[in-house]
Amino acid sequence: MSQPLDLMHFPLHGRSLIEASAGTGKTFTLALLYTRLILGQGEADSAFVRPLTPREILVVTFTDAAAEELRDRIRARLVEAAALFRESAATTPDPALLQLRASYPQEQWPTCAWRLQVAAEGMDEASIATIHSWCNRMLVEHAFDTRGLFDRQLVTDTRELLDSVVEDYWRVHFYPLPEHQARLISDCFSHPGALKDALQDLLKPTCHGLTHQGEILQVDDLQPHLLAAQQLQDQEAAIRQHWCRDWDAIVEHLLALRPALNATKHDSKDEAAFLKLLQQIRDWAEGRGAAPNKLKNFVLDGFVFKKGQEQAVQPFPAFTPLPEATSPPLANLLLAHARQWVLHTFRQRLQRQAEMGFDDLLIQLEQALDPAHAGAHATRLATLLRQAFPVAMIDEFQDTDPIQYRIFDAIYPQQQTDKTSALVLIGDPKQAIYSFRGADIHTYLLARQATDGRHFTLTRNFRSTEAMVAACNALFSHAEHHPRGAFCFRTDEQSHNPMPFVAVAAQGRKEALYLPDGAATAVTLWPFSPEPGEERLGTPAYRKLAAATAASQISSWLLAAREGKAGFGQQGQIEQPLQAADIALLVRTGKEARLLKQELARRGIASVYLSDRDSVFASREAADLLHWLRACAEPTDDRLVRAALGTNTLALPLQQLADWQQDELDWERQMQRFQRLHQSWQKQGVLVMLRQLMETWQLPARLLAQSQGERQLTNLLHLSEWLQQAASQLDGEQALIRHLAEHLDSRDEQQILRLESDARLVRIITIHKSKGLEYPLVLLPFISGWRELDGNTPQVPWRIQQQLYLEVAGKNACPEAWQQANQERISEDLRLLYVALTRARHALWLGVAPLATGNARKPVIERSALGYLLNGGQPLDSHQAFMAALQALADLHPQIQLTPPPPITDQQLPASDTITLEAARSLTLQRPEAWWIASYSAIRLVDAEDSRGSETGSAPETRLQQKAVEHFHEKPTATASTPSAVMSSPPPDPSQLTADNLMQYFPAGSQWGTFLHQLLEWAAVHQYQQPETGQLLQGFAAAAADHPTRLQVLQQRCELLDIGAYAEPLSQWLQQTLTRQWQLPCFANDAAPAFSLSGLQPHQLAVEMEFLFEAHQVNAARLDRLVCSQTLDAAVRPQASSEQQLNGLLKGFIDLVIEHQGRYYVIDWKSNRLDAGYSPAALREAILHKRYDLQYVLYLLALHRQLKARLPDYDYDRHLGGAIYVFLRGDPAQGDGLFMDRPPKSLIESLDRLFRGESP
Repeated sequence: MSQPLDLMHFPLHGRSLIEASAGTGKTFTLALLYTRLILGQGEADSAFVRPLTPREILVVTFTDAAAEELRDRIRARLVEAAALFRESAATTPDPALLQLRASYPQEQWPTCAWRLQVAAEGMDEASIATIHSWCNRMLVEHAFDTRGLFDRQLVTDTRELLDSVVEDYWRVHFYPLPEHQARLISDCFSHPGALKDALQDLLKPTCHGLTHQGEILQVDDLQPHLLAAQQLQDQEAAIRQHWCRDWDAIVEHLLALRPALNATKHDSKDEAAFLKLLQQIRDWAEGRGAAPNKLKNFVLDGFVFKKGQEQAVQPFPAFTPLPEATSPPLANLLLAHARQWVLHTFRQRLQRQAEMGFDDLLIQLEQALDPAHAGAHATRLATLLRQAFPVAMIDEFQDTDPIQYRIFDAIYPQQQTDKTSALVLIGDPKQAIYSFRGADIHTYLLARQATDGRHFTLTRNFRSTEAMVAACNALFSHAEHHPRGAFCFRTDEQSHNPMPFVAVAAQGRKEALYLPDGAATAVTLWPFSPEPGEERLGTPAYRKLAAATAASQISSWLLAAREGKAGFGQQGQIEQPLQAADIALLVRTGKEARLLKQELARRGIASVYLSDRDSVFASREAADLLHWLRACAEPTDDRLVRAALGTNTLALPLQQLADWQQDELDWERQMQRFQRLHQSWQKQGVLVMLRQLMETWQLPARLLAQSQGERQLTNLLHLSEWLQQAASQLDGEQALIRHLAEHLDSRDEQQILRLESDARLVRIITIHKSKGLEYPLVLLPFISGWRELDGNTPQVPWRIQQQLYLEVAGKNACPEAWQQANQERISEDLRLLYVALTRARHALWLGVAPLATGNARKPVIERSALGYLLNGGQPLDSHQAFMAALQALADLHPQIQLTPPPPITDQQLPASDTITLEAARSLTLQRPEAWWIASYSAIRLVDAEDSRGSETGSAPETRLQQKAVEHFHEKPTATASTPSAVMSSPPPDPSQLTADNLMQYFPAGSQWGTFLHQLLEWAAVHQYQQPETGQLLQGFAAAAADHPTRLQVLQQRCELLDIGAYAEPLSQWLQQTLTRQWQLPCFANDAAPAFSLSGLQPHQLAVEMEFLFEAHQVNAARLDRLVCSQTLDAAVRPQASSEQQLNGLLKGFIDLVIEHQGRYYVIDWKSNRLDAGYSPAALREAILHKRYDLQYVLYLLALHRQLKARLPDYDYDRHLGGAIYVFLRGDPAQGDGLFMDRPPKSLIESLDRLFRGESP
């Protein structure tokens, strides 16, 4: 039993099914449930166990466009909710969001706002995808568990491979056959293409094969079947020979018998009809046609005589009955055999080529999740996917298929009752209309049964007026009382309806539709009557009447709208006139659409067919364009120029063409036009040339003055762009002309007609494509029609134990299959009718008629969805019965009206309503501002030895790259003969190297600076367990205490650089550096802090911390002036370039950030060799000369921003210690080598504002 959905209390765990109806806000519901999952909102019995991130919530839909729309809608809802929780919403929020906020205490609102904002910003990484793209991603990420390849390529079009496989099947199995058997094959399929066409439905992944009278066809060897077919053919050939040999005698005898023969069985009512049947028999006997159905009555025991007129029949050998096959027809056996081979070979070749088609994505993942196929790996994979996506919401679930459902059924098993996962299925089974794409309504019903007890319904329509909703409710509530229910799913064995119709309430609309005779009725029925004395109306006559009536009515409405008598408004006052774009005509086929377009065009009404799938190369414009190209390529050829000027698209007056032929001067001017176009083609390309041609003859303005001109102009522009693109791959004008000519012959389906602008145009669209759309006015002129299954249908779907097969036996041979297929056809037609009736916001018009097909003399409207709606599928076998049923339908509700169709007129819409060419919009270009990622080393200095970077240079990507840049500018004072080491003097005996004198001899240069930095980085992350106490030391303390490992690491690194003698003294030097006590008197007003690196705990260290923050049009000179004026007593130093702008991001890596006694310090290692020594004065001079002051100020700014964001009570003076530059070559014993500074708070805050784009 379903229950109305309560958005705030819907259980976000376990399996649930939400059933929507048309216009009930399915996407709105999904977005709000998503918002709840982000917040973790709900009471104990409805909330998920924890808040989720967008990556963890899987939302699956069926098209890329739907996925993008969902992503945008959900992002907008998250942003809106975040603004509400921040109490900064600009407009009155949705009541549902107010209810959501009210479920939290006010003190939690900021946290909720932050969570929602973070989720909104991360929506680009949200797991919202089509089923195929998600399966593809899972196969790549879990290649081991799915036993797939890492680099398999997705092939979007496998038609070429399928053609190749079918051709190979043809060669392998048919080429070796003897001629008489090959002829049997050709009688079934004349070429490989015909076989491929017959296999299309059989190769779909949801199809399990062929059946014949319910028996599954399994053909492993063709030869026995070919022999049996040959025997039948030989027997039939013998009978044909008897007919041919004794023809004259047989005809003479049959003519004598004719008056006594039963007229129905033998077409013997008159001699002409009898002779016609005999001619058909002769054609068959001579091999010119198939055997007529009534041939079975021309056998010795088959003749039927009129009562009392029996006569003797001569025993001609030709009167032998045709042999009957004891097995299915050969064509079906061939299909069954070919399906097995083609399917296996097709998949094998895809795997061999490391390729996958769209179907393979689903099949491979489904097999990987099937324990019968993958064993224990299946359970492991399902667990991994469930952990990665604790919640899955499947949108448009009514369009699922068995494979898709089995995937999610395996990941989110039904028996799981805890709250750690959820599967939410969202769909509207009443709109399941895509069976031709593989969608399976029975799979939906299976899932509905599996979620019994957790069904929820959306009960309010937000699309249509109250009258429109009430009328639709009345129609389908009436149908729900039929024995099989509204959608033909209730059976005699079922006490309930698995797909019931549930009436919905209406939110309503403020505006109403007013027509010349007053407020529009929601549903209007136009009954088309048959000719006097007839009970039925044929389909061609019905379509013609309906199209003309609809076009006439639309013309009348649009004319009334111009006079202010038709439009939208309130309280009887029209505020917005009715426009052509407000009107939609829904059809089933392109043939119906073309008929409507023709009728509308006759009345001067422009329309657009939104479901057009025709090739642009099939258009008249494409053929005319070929003439233009030929004339422009050879402008001196009179014949080609005349052909171009005479095209229908140019539509030049015949008199003008004749005058040009008579006036030599005028004709010469036309030839010169084409010569100029030829020059333009050669210099500027085909696109420019064609645009000039259209301007020369004012084509745009002239075409747009016609009712179908916009379609023609769109085709020309489409073809022009296609030619320009093709020209880049072709050599010369003639190659391009040949290329176009070839496509005119092939009618390339990939180049479908582009949609012309639908502004101010009546829309024509198929019902299938209209799903999900809405229109103010909807007309269904052909809604009484249907597509019937007849005896010529080669295959019909048949379900055997929930598996889909195609039954190939005829209607009489397997009536159960045909009955089932016809019931499914009626059911889907009813769902299609529901979609059509629920597209309108205000009003709906239906063209209805007592239709009959073929030679039927009475209506058979009960075969249509409308007939089922009227009378539950029971016959309405007269016009009077049909009208009575319509009246009963109209009596259901005041907003359903049965009224005669309006008169058909040819009234033209005035030319002023046609589309005119508007002025082209001017293009205004703005130069994009320079945007780059900069670092300290990219700032240019004036008159500095180490002039750095450029404004367009990029910041180093890694910390090592940054150090390399810095060391490059730290030039040593002495040079060496090799680039790998620079010494101040020759090294002493290696045994004399100690930790105290090591740095006097250690090489200088970028390579050795990086060596020391990497050594200190290793020391910062080292771990060591003391053998005596078992205590685990980490970081600098571990490196200082672990002498064996420290020495081993140094020996390995030094030997690689050919300085092995330095390993032991380097180990001692490192140990002294790490245990050295640092005095920091300049950073505190109280007691001078002192510490050693080895005394710091791991949580007090941040090694190689990366930062990245925005730089908004920061002038380097202005930045430099601020730094210079407030650091190092404003001492003189190199200046930054005044022309350089930092705009983008500022990036850097800080060697070490430490925390000591509540203060945070920036530490940077420097390996420079300074000629002046390492006294405080020398270090200060080096800082100024190298502009390290600018570097540490930027580092401190980054640290300031980080602490401000992380520490609730952050204060610069209390928390930020300053910058420490450690010159590693200084003498620790003399206190040399440490430079320390802390800029004033005012400088850091000024820089903070400067980088934000504010005034410092």
